[in-house]
Formats: sequence, C-alpha cells, structure tokens
Amino acid sequence: MSNDEELQKSVESGNKFSGDDLDAKAYQEVFTHLRKKPDTNLPGDFADKIIARVIEQKRRSSSRDFYWLACGVFLLIVAMIVAVVLSGFKPGLGFLKGISPYAGVLVFGVAFILFLNRLEKKLLSKAESL
Repeated sequence: MSNDEELQKSVESGNKFSGDDLDAKAYQEVFTHLRKKPDTNLPGDFADKIIARVIEQKRRSSSRDFYWLACGVFLLIVAMIVAVVLSGFKPGLGFLKGISPYAGVLVFGVAFILFLNRLEKKLLSKAESL
C-alpha cells in the first residue's frame, strides 16, 4: 500500500496528526471540508433564468444562421447575374412551342397533382389525430 493510501485511511478513520507532516495535514483539511454540507441557496426563479438564457441563446443562434443564409443567397444571385452578363447567355425557350397543343393536359395535370397533395394532407392529419 502506498503512503497516500495509508494517510487517506488514517484520516478517514478519524486519526489526528499533530506533527509536521504536510501531506497528512492536507488530507485532514480536505476531508474536513468534504464532510461539510455545501451552502447553496439558489433563488426561487433560478431555473426560469436559466431557461430564459437558453431560449435567448437559441434565438440569437437562429437569427445568426438566418443572416448567413440570406448573405449566401444574395451572393449566389449576384454571382449568377455576373456570370450571365459576362458570358452573354441568352435563354432559349423554343421547347415550349412543342408542348403548346397540350396546354390543357398540362394544366389539368398540375391541378390534379395539387388536389392529390391537399387530399393527402387532410387524410394524414385525420389519421394522426386517431
């Protein structure tokens, strides 16, 4: 057994040291303070203050994320405009001439998909409430 373990067991058993042994005095001091119950008097609204801080920190983090997202989207749009201007890009929408006879089918298809989407949301919300 090491000297530290012997000192610890001796102090735990309640032996008092009166000599010049600094290690023994240090152990005795530590165990004296460990036996005392810590004096903690927290205010009644302590938990509310902590929760308010966490919510405020999340709000700040969220607004900071939104700011960086907005900056990124803005810079992306600027880069796209610069690329279009420097390259002389001219969009060609000639493919739309080929589908012009089927405009009614296209409109019906889009309306039908939107109807099915709305119907699915209503049915799922009823199923979740059961």
